[in-house]
Amino acid sequence: MKSAEVISKLIKQAIVDATSQGSTLDGKTALQELAASLNLSSPEYEISESGPDHDKSFTACVVLGSERFPIGSGKSKREAEQVAAKIAYELLTERNKK
Repeated sequence: MKSAEVISKLIKQAIVDATSQGSTLDGKTALQELAASLNLSSPEYEISESGPDHDKSFTACVVLGSERFPIGSGKSKREAEQVAAKIAYELLTERNKK
C-alpha cells in the first residue's frame, strides 16, 4: 500500500495546485456525472473536522458503493469535498481508460 499512498499524495498536491491557480472544474459535479456514466451509485461524502473553532480543518472521504477513496482536506467542508471529489474523479478516470 506504500505506492498507493505516494500516488494519493501526488494527486492530492496536483489538485491543490490546480485549485489554487483558479481551476474552475467543479469536482463534485464531474464526479457525479462520471459515476452516472459508469452506472455507479451517487457519491456520498463522509466529513470530519478538527481544530479550534477559529481555525477548523475539514476532511472528506468519497464513498461510491462499497469503495472508499483517499481523503481530501480543506479549510471548509465545501473545499474538502471538492478536493476529495477531484481525487476520486482522477482515480476513476485513470482506472477506466480504454
